[in-house]
Formats: sequence, structure tokens, C-alpha cells
Amino acid sequence: MKMLTLVLVAIPFATYGHDDKRHGESNPTSTDPSSDYVVKLEEMTIIEAGKGEKIHLLKGNEHGFKGLSFILTETSPGGGPPLHTHESEEAHVLTSGTMSYVIGDETFVVSAPYILRVPANTPHTFINAGSTPLSLTAVFDSANYTFKPVAANPLQTAESSTP
Repeated sequence: MKMLTLVLVAIPFATYGHDDKRHGESNPTSTDPSSDYVVKLEEMTIIEAGKGEKIHLLKGNEHGFKGLSFILTETSPGGGPPLHTHESEEAHVLTSGTMSYVIGDETFVVSAPYILRVPANTPHTFINAGSTPLSLTAVFDSANYTFKPVAANPLQTAESSTP
């Protein structure tokens, strides 16, 4: 009869490619294990980006992400940011509601659920085309979030000039 010997080896967490600058280490007294992995809404930067839009920004490089940043919006009907660009590619995730978009030279309306791609350095904007507030999630492929306003939101200008 053969005998099997089991050897347990403790391997430090950093060995698996994680550095020691995890999110939760900014609070060494925290006993909550989720603090290494979870960024709560109140820890994000609040930005009033445009008419009827409140943004919660998570700059990835400030929270341990190496290649991502995120935005969670609260967008009122008719609300949206100015026409703008980002240095990185962006994806919008909407699970309910309807948005009107300008991306480059194109203008169109999309109803959820969808994921939308915005190429890097492309002027773009949107408005909530529905009658109720909605929440949009934007994901950026850079931990160093950038935002460059280009002009007023043409969708809001067109909407406000309609009799």
C-alpha cells in the first residue's frame, strides 16, 4: 500500500502578481476584508458634469486599479455632460432607459439594455431621452482618467430651442 503525503505551503499574497498597494491598505486598522476589494460610492469623487447629471468618479490609479477607471452617473431627463473627449476608450453600460448620443459626426438614440463603445479621443455626449432618471455606468481602459470639454451639449441646445 502506497502512502500519500500532503505538504501545505503558505505563499504570500504578493506572489500571485498583486502588489502590496491594495485599496484597503490605506486604512491599516480596518478589520473588514472587503476593504481590499470594494470601493463604496461615498469614497468616489462627486462631479457635477453637466445639466441634470451627477457623476461619481473612481479614478483607478487612486484605488489600486492598474488599467481601469469608472463613472457612475445619476442622469435626469434631458440631462447630460457637455461634448467632450477622453484619452482612453470608453464603454457605457445601461440596463434601463433611453439615451440620445452624439459620437463623432453621428447622432442616434439607443434603448437599454446595451453596452456602447466610444473610441479614444472622439468627441461625444449624450442626454437622457426618457422621462425618468437613469443610472449609467462608464468604464475606461485607463487607470488615469481624463476629461476634456469641447463644447456645450448640442442635444441640450437643440432640445431647448424647440418651441
